[in-house]
Amino acid sequence: MVINVDIATPLSTSGRFIVDARGRRVRLAGVNWYGASEDFGLPAGLDRTNRSTLARNVARHRFTCVRFPFSLWMTEQTTPVPDQYLAANRDLIGSTPMQVYDACVRALTDEGLIVIPNCHLLSFGWCCSDNDGNGLWYNEGWPAGKFTAAWQEITARYKSNGLVAAMDIKNEPRQATVGGRVLTPVWGTGDDTDFAAMYTTVGNLIHEINPHLLIICEGLKYAGDLTGVASHPVRLERADKVVYSMHDYSWFHSKGQSQASYIEEMTKAGGYILGDKAGGLDGLAPLWIGEFGNDTGSLADFGLDPTSQVGNADNGVWWSNIKAWITEADIDWCWWALNPTHAKGINPGTSQLLYNWGDREPYGLLTSDWHSVGNPVVMKMLKSMIRPRTGPGVDSAPLASR
Repeated sequence: MVINVDIATPLSTSGRFIVDARGRRVRLAGVNWYGASEDFGLPAGLDRTNRSTLARNVARHRFTCVRFPFSLWMTEQTTPVPDQYLAANRDLIGSTPMQVYDACVRALTDEGLIVIPNCHLLSFGWCCSDNDGNGLWYNEGWPAGKFTAAWQEITARYKSNGLVAAMDIKNEPRQATVGGRVLTPVWGTGDDTDFAAMYTTVGNLIHEINPHLLIICEGLKYAGDLTGVASHPVRLERADKVVYSMHDYSWFHSKGQSQASYIEEMTKAGGYILGDKAGGLDGLAPLWIGEFGNDTGSLADFGLDPTSQVGNADNGVWWSNIKAWITEADIDWCWWALNPTHAKGINPGTSQLLYNWGDREPYGLLTSDWHSVGNPVVMKMLKSMIRPRTGPGVDSAPLASR
């Protein structure tokens, strides 16, 4: 049974909203399913659950999208992935990482879910840190031309699948050491590390292949800073396809931050893009919180229990703040992560092993077998945030009546 059947692609933007082909608002409210950008180039969990069962479960909880990270390295691999990591998907044994990715995309979109490929890394491994060498769209091992070519190939690969409706161009822009020099991302300056210029170039090239795709542009400083958009917005030839993205976690903020201070900080960093109807300001573009997450093992992290060994009140304050902001501003979002377990991941800059296959993912939404909800209270809170409150045709939007 396909559940999310009401989203009519292609998607576009209308002011601060994402809208479908009928002009109705679509709220991107989803989950990140990671692993394909890591050491085996393989989404985690395929040894424990069938991809179609997993996709059905995501759709059953009324999420509208899945952000699906990959690496440039993964797209070039021709060796089949190790059989043991496909134990619950034996029809994929003998497949390359890209073929497995294809099969997972198909399973997700077969359930009516929007899939958003994201270039998480250039090389393989766990993201992100200042010393991983992957903060830009190029480094010594991966020239900018390979980055552009990979996006052109991804675009052509999924052109016939309308639910692959957006491309998240580069994960968490940050410093990188290239040729012995520490390079820092900038926005709108025209320098060699200008992300606004890169988004414009790559976005327009993508649109030469598929003009229907949304182009998602993450902010600087680990996707925490979109202040440059005010003076240098990304201007694509197809102006109604630009979406901006921020990420947010508790460690991005001071402990015990008041809700008013938090909302003010987030509004200055990027929320202003949505406009201010009370102040008579129209929205420039949609904003998507492409990653945010918390340890689901303790309700203390959600302000519902006292501090414990696995949860603390400071995380609960952050959660209360971001939940209030997302709700009040009616922002699109994507939880990190669906995964209850890790793929194998090294730091691509130092080769230090950070996670083994099967290690617990504390922010995951599922039980360790990948079949059930790990914390029903957390899932209920997230599901309460899916329904859009405002926007074109909101009364008949895909999830508004459910």
